[in-house]
Amino acid sequence: MTGRSTVLTAVESDRERSALRELLREFHEWMAEHAGDAYDPDDELAEDFGSLDGETESWAWIARTERDPSGCVLLYGETDELAEFRRLYVRPAYRGEGVGRRLVRTAIDRARARGYETLGLTTPPWSEAAAALYESMGFERTPPYPETRLRERYHDEAIFMQLDLSESESDATDT
Repeated sequence: MTGRSTVLTAVESDRERSALRELLREFHEWMAEHAGDAYDPDDELAEDFGSLDGETESWAWIARTERDPSGCVLLYGETDELAEFRRLYVRPAYRGEGVGRRLVRTAIDRARARGYETLGLTTPPWSEAAAALYESMGFERTPPYPETRLRERYHDEAIFMQLDLSESESDATDT
């Protein structure tokens, strides 16, 4: 940990949308490097912004460390009971500083405040650090769940996880 100041902001302004677009573009380029030719970063980026713009139960946050965009996360209400967060991304220069944990914590808090019972996620198998973070915050591996936004062609390789939001905050998320 470097002790640099990090602030999380809901994406509501054009400035924040621009920073989110930049972060998500980096995320999708990273995914394309690992996922192969079937993964189209431009299509995925367009889908992200289309869903954020078109759905009332959708939220996005960015982290700024020393005023520079350092990470992001998206959250979607999928059913009355289940929310799913996606696109957790922290720029390499800011990893290990707690930025990812704070972004996940923000998604958990919003999902819990909105009354969701379960928070789901998917992560690629090559992202061991992300899976370890999620497990440390109380997420448990599950079989694929039907409400996921992850395209079915990726289900066989993805790691699916869920967090029971009915557990108290200290029981599930801050270990």
